[in-house]
Amino acid sequence: MTSTLRARVAVASNAAFYGQSTVALPLTLAANGASKAQIALFFAVGAVVAAGLNLLGGPALRRRGSPWWGPSVCGVVAALGTLLVLATAPSPAMYLGGAAMMTMTLVFPHYLSVIGGRDVAGPARLVGRMRRVFVIGYLGGLALASAGGLLHSLDDDFQPLWIAAVLALIDGLIPLGDRRPAPAAVVPAPAAAVPAPAAAGPGRRFRAGVTLLICVLAVLLLRAADAVRLVYLPLFMVDQGLSGTSVALLLLMSVAAEVPLLGPITALADRIGSRRAIVLIAGVGLASFAVIPTVGGMVALIVSQLLYAVFAAGFQSVGMVLLSDVMDGGLGAGADVYTGMVQVGAVFGVAAPLLVPGYSARIFLLGAAFCLAAMVLLIAVRRRLPPVGVRAADGRRR
Repeated sequence: MTSTLRARVAVASNAAFYGQSTVALPLTLAANGASKAQIALFFAVGAVVAAGLNLLGGPALRRRGSPWWGPSVCGVVAALGTLLVLATAPSPAMYLGGAAMMTMTLVFPHYLSVIGGRDVAGPARLVGRMRRVFVIGYLGGLALASAGGLLHSLDDDFQPLWIAAVLALIDGLIPLGDRRPAPAAVVPAPAAAVPAPAAAGPGRRFRAGVTLLICVLAVLLLRAADAVRLVYLPLFMVDQGLSGTSVALLLLMSVAAEVPLLGPITALADRIGSRRAIVLIAGVGLASFAVIPTVGGMVALIVSQLLYAVFAAGFQSVGMVLLSDVMDGGLGAGADVYTGMVQVGAVFGVAAPLLVPGYSARIFLLGAAFCLAAMVLLIAVRRRLPPVGVRAADGRRR
């Protein structure tokens, strides 16, 4: 197996872990007796840990040349953490297990950095290509979640989270086939590098810094909206009387719709630039959230999921490039900062719905508000960002 193929398999396995645990994790916590506040705290703790790992651990690994043992350790630790959650929920020990599961957030940036040093494609095409692999893996994870729910309904002793633990372990074993360090060319500058050229004056550096801050806040808000949906939509649907298998199938439909959407969305971003593309994507996200409480019913859920497919495909592919457009360090640094910031955004996404009693449809008005705030911030950016793809994978402008 070539190193590039091995990287794609690892990313697909990483995505399958996310897809399976997206459904199985909140439902398992609830089934084990965890309250709404405990579930929110569980995901908030995990998000904070993931942010720290990606803002500190990710750059540290890239400075070492993205060694093979990084994702290997992450996979093994995540597998053990998954089993710890399953064994201890809803006791406080489950938070430690959830924190261990967050080591899986380092896997995708690792392989994006490694492949970025070997791929001649521009950032948008590279991210889009890897995102497509991720989506396919995520689809597989949702299918496994549906199968796991079915097996659990037939045998109460079967635990769907066992599947997530196996997927994490697979991700830990894959790098053992390639123990060579990544080429030095893939090691970009630290994520904290100043986004403006060294020769720029103080005023220009200040404006560039404000632009970077606004873009980071916008990504954070969009991730908060995404977290509202990922955590509370399965719980909302179960509260409405749907089975865990039905929840997985509805999520599967949304993710399947992302695959054919990635190409057109990336092409649009190439033409109009990452900032404008994200503004449009946030608008679609706003609609996907608003339709649930305003229309209601199964039809509204289906329409919402199809709109969400556009939001998810665009935000998670172009959003990473948006940050790389306003900072130095290439896609590796952009992926680390993006992954760290979306975890911070997830804290807001899982905590804000605590203001709404139970699992009411009004929870999703918060997601709509987050999308609207991100749109306003990005519209306020007067500096025209470079179109997607003008940076090479090493961070230099073409």
